[in-house]
Amino acid sequence: MTIDTAIIMAAGLGSRISEFSRNAPKGFIPIAGKPIVERSIEILASHGIRRIIIGTGYMALEYEALSSRISGVHVECIANPDYANSGSLETFLLCTGSIGCDFLSLESDLLYDAKMIERILGCPFPNVILSSGRTGSGDEVYIETDDRSRLVNLSKDRKSLSRIDAELVGICKLDRSIPATIEAWMAREGHTRPIGLHYEEGLVGIARAISLHVEKTELPWTEIDTLEHLARADSLIWPRIASFSKEPA
Repeated sequence: MTIDTAIIMAAGLGSRISEFSRNAPKGFIPIAGKPIVERSIEILASHGIRRIIIGTGYMALEYEALSSRISGVHVECIANPDYANSGSLETFLLCTGSIGCDFLSLESDLLYDAKMIERILGCPFPNVILSSGRTGSGDEVYIETDDRSRLVNLSKDRKSLSRIDAELVGICKLDRSIPATIEAWMAREGHTRPIGLHYEEGLVGIARAISLHVEKTELPWTEIDTLEHLARADSLIWPRIASFSKEPA
């Protein structure tokens, strides 16, 4: 399938990195002089993405201003007015409510090798969750798969999984049926909107109904949720990305 649309979930408060987020959303954390969300938009555009929907909340005006500065790709912002009391699944559903096409979904606080987008777009399965091996980041979301690399469960609690096969990166390729399938699961489970769950929980909720392939890569990446993550991004992850991709360090 050809994909030209992506959503970026960027509504969160960034409370664990308040030293930065009191002045700007997490997506504006600079690495090598550029906000990580702006770098992500450039990567997506270079891989054929022409429409990007950013789910905003905290400091939404910063993203509105960013969308007006971006050229070469249409960027629109959809606000989650309940961002402080809901989870990323609410932002996901707001962004995809009338999307009408297959799409990529990304978290806003990711620093990742650009080849990850090429990898997930080239994966032959319609629904793909990008994963990695062990990162040692200290805030891992662990993934359990079946023997055909399909999602079974994921959690930050290792003990809640029967086995650990990978770690969640925060980049997915999903077909247009996924939002409605999640909403149907929510109705069956009695969940109401705005929902306080993370989007990952929605994916686990539909995993028995829809095959979600877990694609594993060893390309460098990190989320930036804490000052420790930021230090790791600057000292370890960005030099690896710059070395592999020949981007200036």
